[in-house]
Amino acid sequence: MPVFDHMPMREQGLREVYSWVDSYVKNNQKIAEKISLGRSEDNKWDIPAVIVTNKSIPGDEKQNAIITLVRHGSERGTRVVGPEILSYLASDDARKIRDKQTVIIVPVANPEGFVLDEFFSSMHGITELEKKVWGNLCSLYIPDMMLDYHSLGKSEATKYDRGDMEVILPANTTRWGMDEQIYQQVANKMVEDAAGKGWPYEIHTLEDLSFYYFGDPTGKLPQKYLQEKVFLLHIQNLSEHYDSPDEMPAYTNYTNGPAYYKWHTLVFGIETNHWAIKIEDGLAESGLITCQSLLNMGNTRFPWEKDTGYPINLIIGDFRISIRASGKNPGERRVSREKIWSERANFDILKREMGDDPETTIVEVGYIGENVPLEFDLCLRMRQNLIKKVTIEEREVEFDTFRDDCSTFLSIPVTLTKPGLLKLNIRHEPFKRQAKC
Repeated sequence: MPVFDHMPMREQGLREVYSWVDSYVKNNQKIAEKISLGRSEDNKWDIPAVIVTNKSIPGDEKQNAIITLVRHGSERGTRVVGPEILSYLASDDARKIRDKQTVIIVPVANPEGFVLDEFFSSMHGITELEKKVWGNLCSLYIPDMMLDYHSLGKSEATKYDRGDMEVILPANTTRWGMDEQIYQQVANKMVEDAAGKGWPYEIHTLEDLSFYYFGDPTGKLPQKYLQEKVFLLHIQNLSEHYDSPDEMPAYTNYTNGPAYYKWHTLVFGIETNHWAIKIEDGLAESGLITCQSLLNMGNTRFPWEKDTGYPINLIIGDFRISIRASGKNPGERRVSREKIWSERANFDILKREMGDDPETTIVEVGYIGENVPLEFDLCLRMRQNLIKKVTIEEREVEFDTFRDDCSTFLSIPVTLTKPGLLKLNIRHEPFKRQAKC
């Protein structure tokens, strides 16, 4: 049974949701607590966040996942999804998630809009209140993953599909490194898991979203569609952040975009649908299933990642050669990721070469910045199974290896003490194709 068997409406509905949240925290004190992120613009309503985790495990040993809902007051579906996610997080099925993640739910980000049953927010820039709210939250819990929920109605959808869409969106990201491929893999897994439960989600890009609002209402694809895609990309302000109130507004329908630009956070938007799916037909479940899928992915090891967790550590390069966040636990990797991500444009050389010797791979890394010392993991995907020795500037160094289905990943801890060019020599066995591949 869903948490809510009706749609909470107006002031009474907000009080219902807040009362349920208070009861939830009281009944789950061992795993849950509530904090305040601020007050609504009219100063009448608190904006609470609920932290759910295994409190006996230190925060640095866990990843941080932030899930926000009801940014836009008229998007009713999000009102019932938040409690549904919280209910799931308290279940036995979510025990491993609580052990490995600190999950923060903001069930109502816009209480004033909720009461008015109006949009009461912005699509072009984060409002001053939102910057304060998300700034307060992210200062406490730097997010490894951030999921922002919205809800489509009859008119708030594409001009060629009105009232019947559910959408997963990579939210305000770039094509840097392997992010585009990684986001597609994650989104496809979410679609697959939702389909297995009977929910037909689709994946749309941020560019596509412009057509939802600017396209021809007849359903035709106008020529200006391509122009608007370019316009949308150009008006994104990549420097906008939660603690920058003076920045010019940018396209930020999904409030997690600045988290990607600051911390290389994994960020997604979800559009459930409160027009096509009624409460009794599973509206809350339809929203929960994508969140459940993503949270469970945070407890797995992706084939190209050394550690369990969200795939956010590959910052520069590709799967063959890359610079990645370093650290023995999620807390250390958060610190490393932020520093390396802010320096990504200062790595001017990243090269590997297979020479005439089948047992040697030569690597060069060039850094022209000034933020030293700078520690990172240099990672190479190798065809060879056995790595014999790694030297940096003729000095032998330690390394780690891990595998996917048909190759070996070589992870080399590197510390840059000054700008310049770093040369590495990797000795390995000759390549021999394995039958498994």
